[in-house]
Order: sequence, then structure tokens, then C-alpha cells
Amino acid sequence: MLTGLLGNGSSIRKVTDILAACKKFMPMSRVATPDVRLQKQLEHLALSAPHMLADIGFERDVEASSCEKAVWRRGAHSVIIFSPIHASAFI
Repeated sequence: MLTGLLGNGSSIRKVTDILAACKKFMPMSRVATPDVRLQKQLEHLALSAPHMLADIGFERDVEASSCEKAVWRRGAHSVIIFSPIHASAFI
């Protein structure tokens, strides 16, 4: 069926128009890369004073946290503190 549609030039144009219309309605997944300086500062804060993350708007995600890691979220950003190796990551 698709081959028959693509064999006709006007059908290709219709398919292109439909895909363009769908693209307008589908939310685009854009992941913003955090500022490197901000990332390093948040990682340092998470290691030295994780309770301060709550003061700047992060909330602890109890469901995602475990005995090995603590997960803090604010909007699309996450700070993960790994306890056994004493490391952190800002995502």
C-alpha cells in the first residue's frame, strides 16, 4: 500500500503534508544541557550539604531513591547522590 502511494508524485506530497502537520502537534523532546559551571556547583553542593538542595527548590524523590542513592528533582533536572562511592551527578 505504501509503495502504491509513493509511486504517485501527488501522493508523496500528501504524505509529506500529513507528516508536517503531525510534527506541529507532537511535542518535541528537547533536553537542555545544563551549564557546566552550574553542574559542578550543584554536584559540590550535593556532596557537601545535600539538605541545601531543598532550599533551592529541589524535592527528594522517595520512589527513585534507595539506600545506595538519593535522588533530588526540580522540574526536568535531577541531582543524584551515590552514597557508597560518595559521588554526585546533575542531570
